[in-house]
Amino acid sequence: MRDYTVIKNTLGTLRVHENEPLSKHTYFRIGGPAKLFFEAKSTEDLKLALTCAFENKIPFVVLGLGANVLVSDKGYDGLVIKNHAEGIKLVGLKGTINKTGRGIKNASVLAASGTLMNQLARFTIDQGLEGLHFLLSVPGTIGGGIKINAHFEVEKGEFIGNCLLTAALFDVNSGIVKTVDQDYFKFGYDYSKIQETGEIVLEAVFRLDRTVDPQKLWQMAMDNVKRRNEEQPMGIACSGCVFRNIADSDAKRLATPNLTTSSGYIIESLGLKGVKQGGAEISTHHANFILNTAGASASDVLKLINLAKQKAKETYSLNLSEEIFYIGDFENIRE
Repeated sequence: MRDYTVIKNTLGTLRVHENEPLSKHTYFRIGGPAKLFFEAKSTEDLKLALTCAFENKIPFVVLGLGANVLVSDKGYDGLVIKNHAEGIKLVGLKGTINKTGRGIKNASVLAASGTLMNQLARFTIDQGLEGLHFLLSVPGTIGGGIKINAHFEVEKGEFIGNCLLTAALFDVNSGIVKTVDQDYFKFGYDYSKIQETGEIVLEAVFRLDRTVDPQKLWQMAMDNVKRRNEEQPMGIACSGCVFRNIADSDAKRLATPNLTTSSGYIIESLGLKGVKQGGAEISTHHANFILNTAGASASDVLKLINLAKQKAKETYSLNLSEEIFYIGDFENIRE
């Protein structure tokens, strides 16, 4: 049995909670208890928790806002660090700066990794900076957004990684903090290198250009919000899109309408909209969303995920790949 005394002593006995239900901290409202739970309220808090867990060989996971994750019904046997390290500031301006700010050509913005992507979008739009406006109303934190290379319209190339200049990472293999540039992440669709290395984003710097029309930028952002609200289920527990979109080559092979790469279209075409398992249901509004309609378990959700993958494989010889991440012990129930 592991000795967690050092974690409590280092992080504070009143700040480290035992057997905290993770269902309280995820969009799915699903998940068993964390053996230990700590809320990092600053970047220094986050670094301290990570360093302490690393040095004492305590299993840990960092949880942002709890979007794009499915937590096991068994919970997590280790330290869950809730990342509330927030903060945004301008750290660099380029151009001829005058009283109106109109001479500014671009700016660098520093954000702590626990900052909400929605908050960063609002800040940059208010500053008249373009490049991250599409993150308005997108759930999740900067750290999670960089990990999955958060996006809205893939066709337009709207990815958070496009604007990243540098990031400070905690290396889970060495316990050191290092600063890397954009190229390090090898960004792709729903992908960054840190999904494989396990490195944790502490803070990030983005370089953004000044817009010539701030009002138009706000309008574009609000139009995106309206569209998301129309296309996605609202007001119910779910965790965003479950599957990544299919490859262009598969869309061509299957001759999907307008060569759409939407996994939602694939799942709907399999007749799975509205299919239920326990308290979980494949959304009738958008088939790439699984909803927690009535006290669903992680096992309920996983059975629907496996059903969609099985049907897609049998019907279309298509391998659907999850966009969500799994936290905790799913042994013996994952296929």
